[in-house]
Amino acid sequence: GGEFLIASESEFTRIGHITNYLLPGGEKAIREPWRIAVSLLKQAYGDNWPGVAASLDLVPEESFYETMDKIMKQRFNSPLTSSLGRLFDGVAAILGLRRKVTFEGQAAMELEAAAKGSAGSALQFYIEEDGDVIHLDFSSMVRGIVEGLHAGKRSDELSTSFHLTLQDAFCKMAGKIRKRTGLNRVVLSGGCFQNRILTEGTIGELRKAGFDVFFHRAIP
Repeated sequence: GGEFLIASESEFTRIGHITNYLLPGGEKAIREPWRIAVSLLKQAYGDNWPGVAASLDLVPEESFYETMDKIMKQRFNSPLTSSLGRLFDGVAAILGLRRKVTFEGQAAMELEAAAKGSAGSALQFYIEEDGDVIHLDFSSMVRGIVEGLHAGKRSDELSTSFHLTLQDAFCKMAGKIRKRTGLNRVVLSGGCFQNRILTEGTIGELRKAGFDVFFHRAIP
């Protein structure tokens, strides 16, 4: 997931993706998004992540800090992912909206609901070109969200900022890919584009940048 593909009717090439992060506990992380939040904090803050997580009251029990740190360092049952859906889950957990889920997409839906009607501004992100592959790094966005919480900003405002950051990032990535390939058509697909705020905002940004945008109409 979280991929940017160059595609024809018969083949595709993966030209870019969201920078990989760990899923501590594997499938358990899908049911317990606080684990994904821990992974995002480790990526953003390195060995200082436990202090940041403690300031957010993120980890259920104090004994978990050492355990989580160990399994991430040893990569024990912690596969890498570039999933956009799991990024939604992790950010929802950081914001305190949902730290455990009972069905797929629950945290992402609550993150979208929090953003409806709220004001916010896009946060920082980085695009890194590593040979043929372009990486979209959201570590600085995660730090911006944490700093916002520490500054007393509300979760709905920061949820809006998260959505605006994604819209901006996807448009900038499309621009990088257009510069390399000359392609001007963009197709949006995947579960996260069932999120109306994300979809409508991304379409708007891409069209402003001169792209021809295609998205699902007849089927999800």
